[in-house]
Amino acid sequence: MFVEKSNEELAQLDAKELQGYFVAKLKNESEAMELRVKKLETEVNPASVVALENEVKAIKDNQIKSLNSALEAQGVVLKKLEEGKVSGANMLEAEGTVKSALVKYANDFKSAKEGRHSFKFEVKAVGDMMLGTNITGQIPQADRIEGVNDIALREAKTYSLFPKFITQGNTVEWVFETSPEGAIDGTSEGGASDQLDTNFEVSSVSLVKRLAHYKVSVEMLDDVSFMEGWLRNKLIVRLFLDVDNQCLNGSGTGNNLGGILSKATAFAAGSFANAIDNANEVDALVVASNQIRLAHHRGALRIMMHPSDITKLKVEKLSATDKRYVERLAMAGDSLSIDGMPIVENVNLTAGDFLIGDFAKATIVEKRGLELELGLDGNDFIQGMRTIQADWRGQLFVQDNDTTAFVTGTFATVKAALETA
Repeated sequence: MFVEKSNEELAQLDAKELQGYFVAKLKNESEAMELRVKKLETEVNPASVVALENEVKAIKDNQIKSLNSALEAQGVVLKKLEEGKVSGANMLEAEGTVKSALVKYANDFKSAKEGRHSFKFEVKAVGDMMLGTNITGQIPQADRIEGVNDIALREAKTYSLFPKFITQGNTVEWVFETSPEGAIDGTSEGGASDQLDTNFEVSSVSLVKRLAHYKVSVEMLDDVSFMEGWLRNKLIVRLFLDVDNQCLNGSGTGNNLGGILSKATAFAAGSFANAIDNANEVDALVVASNQIRLAHHRGALRIMMHPSDITKLKVEKLSATDKRYVERLAMAGDSLSIDGMPIVENVNLTAGDFLIGDFAKATIVEKRGLELELGLDGNDFIQGMRTIQADWRGQLFVQDNDTTAFVTGTFATVKAALETA
C-alpha cells in the first residue's frame, strides 16, 4: 500500500529509494484514476458530464505534478551517479518511462473529456539489456597478450664468422709484401748466390660509424610499461643487423664498411673452362675452392649460400635423364657440407650467388661494442621527447695478399663457363 511522504522524509531517502518512491506514487495514482473513470462511466446525466470534465482536469493536473516530481527525482539520481554516490547497478531504469508517459497519455486524457474513456495508465519496468544496445566502449575488457608480436627479422650470419679486435684509434694499418724479384737458379762451388729482393707497401682502413635512433614521447615511455625496454632491444637488433649486412654487402665507400663481397676475387674457371659435362652447382663450388687452393691458401674454407640455392642442391639430380640425387651434399644434424666445407645459409646473400673462402683471413676492427644511450636531443626537453640512440664504430678489412682467399660468383654464369662446348 502506497503511503505519501513529507518533504522532510523525502530528504532522508537515498537516490534509489527516492526514485522508487515516485515510481510507486505514479502507479498508485494511475490505479486510482482508473477506478474513478470506471465509476464515472456509469453516470450518464448532464451534470455528471460536467463533473467528469472537472474530475479529469484535476487528475491531469495532479498527474502532471507527480510526473514533474519524478523527473526532478531522476535528475537527483543522475547527479548522484556523476558524483559517485550511487552505482549504476543500483539505479532503476527511469529513462523512457516518465517522459514518454506525458506524450503517450496526453491524447487519452483529451479523449476522456469528449466521449467514452476506457484506457489504462501504466508505468513500465526496465527494458532488456544487451551488449549491442546498452554498452558504450569496450565492455567486457579484452584480454591483452603481454609484449609485442614482432615482425620476423633475418638471422645475422656474417658478422660472427670473422675474428675481431678493439682499436684505440680510428685507423688501422698493415704492411704487405709486393713485387718480389729475382730467382734461385742454383750456385756452383765458389759461385755467388742468387739475389732476391722484394718491395713493401702500407695499406690502411678508417673506421666508419653506423648510428640509429628512436625519438619517443615521455608519455609513451611512462604510460606503456614495456615500451622503453622493447624499443631498446629492437634498436640494438636492427643496428646489429645493419652491421652484419655491411660485413657482407658494404661497398667500402663513404660511411659504408668494406664488405667481404667487395674484397673477394671473382670466380675463374682456369683449366676447367668448358671441361665439365652437365655442370651443376656442386661443380661450381668445387672448382671455386680449387681456385683458392691454387692461390696457396690452406685454411679451412666455408661456403655461403642463399637458402633457395641450398634447397636446389638438396634436390639436384645427376642429369635430365638420370633422376638419382647428387650425393656430394653431406648432412650431420642441422649442418650441411660439401667435401668437408661447411655451408652457411644466409638469406642476406643474393639468391643465385655464392661466396666461398677462409673467413679467418678477414678481420673486424671495432672502436668498442655496440652502445645504447637514452638522452635529450635538440628540443627534446621543451617538447617532452626522449631520444634512444644506438651506435657502432668499426670496419672490416682483408689484407691485400689475402683477397684471393675468397671467391664469389653466380651459379648460372659459372656453370655456363664450366660446361663442355
